[in-house]
Amino acid sequence: MEPVSKIKARAEALQVLGLLPGAKANEIREAWRKVAFHDHPDHTGGDYSGFSQAKAAYDFLRREGMTRTGSSDTSVPRRPRLKKRIIELAAEEIKACHDLLNPGRTLADFSNPERSGPTDGADTASDHVPDAIGCFGRDLTYFVASPVCEGANRVALPTSVLASCRKAETEVVTFRSKGSGSGEIIIPDPIRERKFPGATSVRIRFKADQEMRDMFELAG
Repeated sequence: MEPVSKIKARAEALQVLGLLPGAKANEIREAWRKVAFHDHPDHTGGDYSGFSQAKAAYDFLRREGMTRTGSSDTSVPRRPRLKKRIIELAAEEIKACHDLLNPGRTLADFSNPERSGPTDGADTASDHVPDAIGCFGRDLTYFVASPVCEGANRVALPTSVLASCRKAETEVVTFRSKGSGSGEIIIPDPIRERKFPGATSVRIRFKADQEMRDMFELAG
């Protein structure tokens, strides 16, 4: 957060040029040109004191980057640029997702290939669990390694990444697909607002590999 003193200094510099907070870059440059033309000491009737104050104010605003096209003084702290990041889910979180879909399995069932075959309570091909979450602000993208199946599908999605959640829970989303393989679905707003409070969008990408995750981060 920017200090109040700097915000106040910008407002005072704009005031010297006869401008209000929020003035655009072109307005700042135009105000300076008028002062430079009318008050320059070399001109008849020029005001050296007024010119010096205006020049100091303009130089300050220029150093602050407020004279470039597209910039303006909002008199509020500037928000940092959001960056995309990937959060790898811990083994315990992945197990919690599996448990919600099919209670009764142990963590060893998911880490031991010899025990991951069809058993009572085992996951079916239409049950999905993500292993990573892509975050861009409050836009979430869940990466699922398994392909989507034609027909009914279930996905267990942890919400611990949302700081606004009063209690970290794992939500199950069900949907039907007309095809199979890779793809992406977007959670409808009514479901998102109920199951993922605080998120502005929620997507699920199926058959997601490491390259897809890398591309997600590079796109940010």
